[in-house]
Amino acid sequence: MGLWTALSRARRGFRDDLRLHIVAIASLVVAFLCLGTALLGLENLSRVSSRWTQSQHLTIYLTDKATDNDVAQLRLVLESLDEITEVTHVTAAEARKQFAEQTDFAADIGALPTDAFPASLELSLKNGVAASRVATIAERIKKFGPVEEIETYRDWFGQLAGIVSAGKTAASIFALLVAICVLAVISNSIRLAVASRREEITVLKLCGATDSFVRTPLVLEGVIHGTIAAVASMLLLTVAYFALRGPVEGALTSLTGMRLVFLGPLTVVAIIGGGALTGALGSALSLRRYMTV
Repeated sequence: MGLWTALSRARRGFRDDLRLHIVAIASLVVAFLCLGTALLGLENLSRVSSRWTQSQHLTIYLTDKATDNDVAQLRLVLESLDEITEVTHVTAAEARKQFAEQTDFAADIGALPTDAFPASLELSLKNGVAASRVATIAERIKKFGPVEEIETYRDWFGQLAGIVSAGKTAASIFALLVAICVLAVISNSIRLAVASRREEITVLKLCGATDSFVRTPLVLEGVIHGTIAAVASMLLLTVAYFALRGPVEGALTSLTGMRLVFLGPLTVVAIIGGGALTGALGSALSLRRYMTV
């Protein structure tokens, strides 16, 4: 049987059991939409993690006894290091002002203790500086008298990398669950389609129809189920992305300095291809279990 003949029979099967197929496809759209949303969030979180990990930064907190001369000498030493691109001095008053501008506690800012806002030196490092070198620089800086504490943000970056890793694991498990859901929905829908066409299938067999002649259109119906559901979910996700992009991107840019991105073309193709492949597999499994031809 030719492909066009099989597609024609599959299209007729869709028309005869239209309500059944619409319900099945709607269920699959929800599953693929949830998977796409999870992958979209993971994609942007991974970009933020990569950007922040590459953006080297150190904060040197100064003691209350540090004089302007001490700070000036320390800055000269820091600026002489090749790894450091910029040194910014933030006074205690400036730190208090920045805190008031970024929080809702401006009215009660005077109630906070003075040592809650220590003066600091913000260091920007070149991209690609090894973590071991950053640790060495931090250890040397600690030996200077005006230095009270150094924040390298390594622990925070490590936690963020752990969150991304856990997100990837969760996404893989979620993708497996979606695949199982697709298999179950398509398998059941094809089984019901077989039951409704039992008499037609019997007549075809009596007329000498081969197994492939009977099975192929039903397998194609499963492929169409998965493909339509995957494409529809990607279209809905695209619409939702552009509808919510403005407010979400504004918050993301202010916090991370990065813009929101959509799923890559390869990811979209993989989801659609996975939907078609899973649909074919679900149909084949259903036919093997519930239909003897």
